[in-house]
Amino acid sequence: MLQNEKFILVDNEEALSGLLQDLDQHEMAAVDTEADSMHHYLARLCLIQITIGDHHYIVDPLCGLDISPLFKAKAMQTLIFHGADYDLRLLWQAYGFSPAKIFDTMLAAKMLGEPHLGLADLVREYFGEELKKENQRADWSLRPLPLDMCEYAIHDTFYLHELCAILVEKLQKAGRLAWLTEQCDALIEHSRQPSLIKKDPWRIPGSSLFDPCTLNLLKHIWEWREKEAEALDRPPYKVMPAELMLAIVRSLRTQFPEVDKDRMPKLPRNFKGERLDSFIQMFKTAVTVPESEWPEKLPKAPPPPVVPHSDLLIALKIWRDEEAEKLKLDPSLIANKGQLIWLAAPGSMPWETRYEEAHLMRWQKNIWNNILQEHLPTAKRIGED
Repeated sequence: MLQNEKFILVDNEEALSGLLQDLDQHEMAAVDTEADSMHHYLARLCLIQITIGDHHYIVDPLCGLDISPLFKAKAMQTLIFHGADYDLRLLWQAYGFSPAKIFDTMLAAKMLGEPHLGLADLVREYFGEELKKENQRADWSLRPLPLDMCEYAIHDTFYLHELCAILVEKLQKAGRLAWLTEQCDALIEHSRQPSLIKKDPWRIPGSSLFDPCTLNLLKHIWEWREKEAEALDRPPYKVMPAELMLAIVRSLRTQFPEVDKDRMPKLPRNFKGERLDSFIQMFKTAVTVPESEWPEKLPKAPPPPVVPHSDLLIALKIWRDEEAEKLKLDPSLIANKGQLIWLAAPGSMPWETRYEEAHLMRWQKNIWNNILQEHLPTAKRIGED
């Protein structure tokens, strides 16, 4: 166990037992997580930082310790995060855990119309302190954990209890605490939803206009990159960025069916020896694929579920922006682009139905009821037949 006056590293049974006792004596904990997605092929949860009272813990999920009892502890059922979405997803995917309640300080700041939402910005504003930034891109799977990385990691939870208290008071004064609660509950529910599996993941942005021949080349280079990334245990984009993949297949399309590496865009410096041979052989295989087996271009996207009435959409956007200015809010909080489109559906669809189709929350519906009452008290609705 590594311990000093700043934090306790939980990497053995004794430290875990102490943490569990501490958690059962409190109602709430501040939590953050660190993963290694920037350094490895498959992202892993590498650290869980927990602050309770005056104690700061760093839990090591990679040390072989069974930390599952952690998620049954009392304080872990109500958590403070800053930018909860990614942390919630990591915890759910790794341990099937999600708390009963959360308080997201970033979302709270957004609800209050704060101009800057980063944790470092809020810590500077409310505590006059500067957070360290030098380990933002660190490889959190490194073991043993360097001391400077531990000290950096714990600062992500160090201020969250006090920050939460400040923001709760401000939200209560503004009458917006219920807004935040509803948004946070939705975040918890959203984090439990399985990620959609993308069909044909090799169809990367920028390839939609490619013909079948070019798509065949792209599919092969994408699959080669995945195998190489997995073998090297590196993120695929570090093996070859998507922009270079697109440039290479465009170049090869102009010389098809020849494969001349000297006419390709410049390859990464480490493309030599067996790797380069494997790369070139992959394309030589790709050009032998029969045309009947080339991937087809995707059909045109289906029409959107609703085409908004243009005049109503313009009016709603203006009214939304005016209300956002009054409330000192980001307009997208009141309704984002997709929600505005549903609200501006043509015809005589009832407003409550529009709200449901737009997936508005209760607090958003209340704002829109006030907007419509002000602008459409008796007049026929714009866009109504």
